[in-house]
Parts: sequence; C-alpha cells; structure tokens
Amino acid sequence: MKQITDPPKLDKHILSSYSMLRWCMGILSLIFPLLLVVGGLVKLFWLSSPLEMQNSLSAYYHAGVNAETMCTAFAGVYRNLFVGILVALSLCLLIYTGFGKLENWLLNVSGISLACVAFFPMGWPEEQMLSKCGNEVFVGSKLLNLEIKFLGQDIRLHFIAASIFFLMLILVSIFTAMDSVDVIEDVRKQAFWRNIFKYARWVMPVSLLLVLLMCLLTKTDYTVLWLEWIGIWAFSFYWLLKSFEIMQTKVDEDMIEGRVQRKGAPSSPMDKDNPSKARGLVRVDP
Repeated sequence: MKQITDPPKLDKHILSSYSMLRWCMGILSLIFPLLLVVGGLVKLFWLSSPLEMQNSLSAYYHAGVNAETMCTAFAGVYRNLFVGILVALSLCLLIYTGFGKLENWLLNVSGISLACVAFFPMGWPEEQMLSKCGNEVFVGSKLLNLEIKFLGQDIRLHFIAASIFFLMLILVSIFTAMDSVDVIEDVRKQAFWRNIFKYARWVMPVSLLLVLLMCLLTKTDYTVLWLEWIGIWAFSFYWLLKSFEIMQTKVDEDMIEGRVQRKGAPSSPMDKDNPSKARGLVRVDP
C-alpha cells in the first residue's frame, strides 16, 4: 500500500475511512436481523438444517437446530455470527466520533451497552420452551448469568444492556439529528434536510411504540423479536439517511478544512468564554 504523506491527501484519506465506518454501521444494522432470522430459515452459511424463527434476536445466541441442542445453552448454531456482528457494531459505535459532544457520548454508551449484550447472554431456555426442555433452566457461570435486583425483581444484565442500547440510539436520533443540518451552507439543501429530519428523527421511537401496540393487540409470541428487529432497522434507516445527508452536503469536509467547528472549540480568543457555544456545531466565517 502506498504511503500518503501529503497533508491534504492524508485528510481526504482519513475522511474516506471515517465515511466508510459510518456506512458500515448502517449496513451492518440493516443485514443483522436478516442474517439471523432469514438466514436460519434458508440454511444460510454452515447450517445443515433450517433454524426455526426464534422469539427474539437474542435467542439466536443459544438456539440449536435439533432436539438435542435446542435446550442446551451455548449451543447456538449462529452464536458466533450473533456475537461477531454485535462486537463489530459495538466497535464502530465506540470508534466513530459524533459531530457534537452529546452525540459522541451517546454513541459511546450505546457501543459499551451493545458489547454487554453480546457477552452477557439471555437466560436459556426461554419460559415458553421449559415444557419441551424438561423444565431445565440455564444457570451458567455467575458472570454470564449476572442479575441485578430492581424493585424486588431479578433483572438480567443482558436485558439492562439492551434497553440502554436502544434508549441511547433513540436519544441520538431525537436530540442530535439537526447538529449537522444546522451548519449546511446551501440554504435550499439545509431546508430540504431540515424537513426530512423533522420527521425522520422520530421514526425509531414511534415505530417501536407502534410495533409494541400491534404485538399487544395480536398477542403474538414474537413481540420481542419484532421490537428488536424494527428498532435496529429504524436506527439503520436514520443512520443511512444521515450518511446520505453528509455525503451530499459535505459537512464532514467542512469540518476537516476548519469551516465548521464543534461549539465549545473557540475560533477566536473572544469566543473562549462564550456560554452560547455549549454543544453541536457552528460554521466559522473564513
């Protein structure tokens, strides 16, 4: 590989890597449920027999394809795929630097939470499968089976981490969607993307509420699966849409070239103590 030493070209090279990371996050989120659910049904990759649809995405950590492995913890045929993609997404969320401080912190917390989802699995077998499994309950090691007392109930760390992960992503979409839009220089483009994210920022919380309501009304066994699936796809939709916006408006290039700065990074000594520069982005006059 040819070494890049010219500063402007190096900046462009770093920017392309940064953009690729952003696109990978959106695409991995998009294909993750498909690889597990659809892939299991059509015997994708190394499966010799179809894997029936599980009640949640988390169940694919343990789920086996036959009666012998169906009730055995850690025997999931897609366990490595499940953990591998979640760890990859977790690292992307941690490595990616948000446009504002708030976005950066929220993405970091979501990345740590997602790693916990991958490494601290759900209990197995699930309650609805206990009769098939002779009422044997997965105990596992104390670390993997870590539970926390909350309001008198034992709550598994896996559930807590997953809840924090989705909450952080919802906060990212609601509170940071306009960070890059506010500094778009072209007035027409700014108006266009402002109208888009005026509604797109609510896709994730609204879709989760609608799916939950639908599942409660239909009393399906797949409530958790659909909530996880729609939640991940809603974030993927938001993130890919945000990537298209940044690609079209080139706000990231403006940041590299100093035309856009984070609020709180003074562009002049007079701005140093300005309390209005709290978070988000600001366009700097040339």
